[in-house]
Parts: sequence; structure tokens; C-alpha cells
Amino acid sequence: MRKFIAAVAMIASVLGLSVAAAPANAAAAAPKILQVNNKKPLPAGGQNITLYGTNLQLTTAVIVDKTTATIVSKAATKLVFITPAHANGLANISLKYGTKTYVLKDALLYKDSANRVLAPLPYIPETLKVGRTVTMTPGNSAWQVVVTTDTPAICSITGLVVKALKKGECALNIDVNVDTMDRTYRSRSALYFITAN
Repeated sequence: MRKFIAAVAMIASVLGLSVAAAPANAAAAAPKILQVNNKKPLPAGGQNITLYGTNLQLTTAVIVDKTTATIVSKAATKLVFITPAHANGLANISLKYGTKTYVLKDALLYKDSANRVLAPLPYIPETLKVGRTVTMTPGNSAWQVVVTTDTPAICSITGLVVKALKKGECALNIDVNVDTMDRTYRSRSALYFITAN
């Protein structure tokens, strides 16, 4: 029997065929959350939550308990979404991908704050490729957000869209006005820099 197997292997190698066992089917890629950067959002929602993990670019929807969240940025190892409103208490984060769902149970603890807190800024990337744009998505579409720049040679602003024009530091002045419409948050102004590269 050994001679027969050796002969078959020799003939196969001469003919350029492989007799190695077929590899086992690799498991399909799936997103997985390894870290959540803000585990205690406010019940009013509107805050940016950053997830770190693997295969996060495959995510087609983020659901907090039963409410679909707004995704503002996603890459293989980092995904940012805006929290929807939710009652005080624990909440699961579910990532939809294809026909499947990955669930991280009790990932968030919604909790009221004793005082009004500064409104969260829209998601802002640290870097932006020249010629590319990023849209600033406020935590609540009713909030009045104004973005201006002191560096118009480096980046241009159209509404809430920032475009990198050439390499350098793009200075963004961001004003979020919520005082008349939100009892959880208070208005804020901030200066932020994006590196155009």
C-alpha cells in the first residue's frame, strides 16, 4: 500500500498536480468590538462613541438596543457613531454585517448628568488627505452648528463640509448652539486642527 501511495504521489508531482489535503474553509470575516471609548453616554443621545476592534469596515448598521445609530466614520479598526436617545440603563451595541449581527451585550450605561454638559462636537478626523472632504455630522440635526476656518488656503468650508486643499494645518472654528432647544447640553465653541496631508 505504501508503494502505491508513493507511486501516485510521484506521478502527481511529475504531472504538476498536488495531492496535499485541501485547506479547511476559513471562517468568514466578521466585525468584532474590542474597546468602547465612552461607555456612559447621556440619555438625550447625540454623543460620539468610538469603537475599536477588527473588521469594523464590514459594518452596515449600528443598533443600540433597538434604535439604529448614525455612523459617521468607519475603518477596519475604528468606527464612530452617534448615540441615539435611550432611557437610563444598560444597552447592547449590535453591528449588522451582511445577513448577520454581532452583539456586544451591556456595552453602554446610559446615565443622567446632574448638570448641563457641553454639547459634543461633531466627529472630526485628525488627518484628511488633500482633495478629500469630511462632513461634520452634529449629534442632533436640530442643533445649530457653524464651522469656519482661519486657514482658507489649506482647507475650504461649505456648510458642514471641510475639504483639504493643500498640505498643512487646517484650523476649524466650531460653534454648537443648543441652549434654546436642549436641556441636557449647553452651547460651546471650540478650535480644532486637522492635518491635511
